[in-house]
Amino acid sequence: MKTQSKIKKIPVSKTRKRASKTSPAVGLVHVTRPGLHHFRLVENKHTGKLIHHRHTSHVALVGLLLLVGIFLFISAGFAEVQAETGVVSIGATVSGPAPVVGASITSPIDGTSVTNQQTIEVTGTCAPGTFVVVQNNNQLVGSTVCTDAGIFVLQVQLQTGTNVLSAFNYDNLNQPGPNTPLISVNVTTTSTVAQLLQPLSSTLPVILPSNPSIVPGVTPEASSCDIKNEQPLPTGGEPRVAIVCAPRFVQANTQYTLGIMTWGGTPPYALAIDLGNKSENNLLSLATPRNQFFKFSYASAGIRTVTVKLKDKDGRSAIVQTSIQTTGDTKTPLAVLANDVIGTSWFKTPVPLYLIAFAITLGFWGGDIFDRNFGAHKPHYRARKAA
Repeated sequence: MKTQSKIKKIPVSKTRKRASKTSPAVGLVHVTRPGLHHFRLVENKHTGKLIHHRHTSHVALVGLLLLVGIFLFISAGFAEVQAETGVVSIGATVSGPAPVVGASITSPIDGTSVTNQQTIEVTGTCAPGTFVVVQNNNQLVGSTVCTDAGIFVLQVQLQTGTNVLSAFNYDNLNQPGPNTPLISVNVTTTSTVAQLLQPLSSTLPVILPSNPSIVPGVTPEASSCDIKNEQPLPTGGEPRVAIVCAPRFVQANTQYTLGIMTWGGTPPYALAIDLGNKSENNLLSLATPRNQFFKFSYASAGIRTVTVKLKDKDGRSAIVQTSIQTTGDTKTPLAVLANDVIGTSWFKTPVPLYLIAFAITLGFWGGDIFDRNFGAHKPHYRARKAA
């Protein structure tokens, strides 16, 4: 017995039927031709024609972006030149009152006596933010920055015999504060050491500055630091080292000069410079007593303690310290390199948006190349071999 099933016919609209005749299927299709590999085609949404996906001209887009980048770079540089030539900056330094609070040594206490000791830690009070200079027998032996807590700490080299220590603080215009009481420290030695060490005042007539701090706009730049002595720097006695000029304020990623003087002892000398930035010490060899100028820079902001150590041929040592305050933006080594090669104007708005657009275009281009060579539509290598 035959069972007849009734099928209900659903009319198709003329519009839909016309569209199905003239328009190909939407999406991706694969067309195979004899002797050729599979081609991946897409439908153009405007014309309805099937075109190869490689018709997107990434080369033209990248070329256009390069032209836009060159225009941005030239226009930014031109604007910067206009700004520099159209504006004149005038600066003036107005002296304010000098510090009313002087630096005072709290340790060691007056009358301290030590035996066979070359250095001593000097601590004291000071006006916060000032620059503290410590002298021994009226000669510079070290300097540092007073902390926000109003204290300073400094390693100071001692001489054989009596050491009269004094401390002074200076404001940002290098104006000194009032004098404070002197601290007397007596250093005694055994007879063997006493024959090797001699008091500084009797054997080393060296002229040192009262304050080594270089303040931009107030004192000469460190590169022009010139400490003049009437005669060549002497040898013999205790080896000595002093920082005779140092910039108090520096900008990050900018090169500056540190002035160092070495004398006394038995040359040649080995000089170790610790810039306080957790890097390895800078080692120098000096054949004779001299003024040494050392180039340095910091990559980030902060206050660093610079320590210079000297050792002579006989193994005797000397030490001096100072502090340098770094300001400015912190930059990575890559940013510093890019800044030197390309220029600062390259990274100003709207250039970052341009760099993002350029990177996206390159990403799409790379993805297109990868898809054509390694995409899922590519036949397996065994199928290509069989074909």
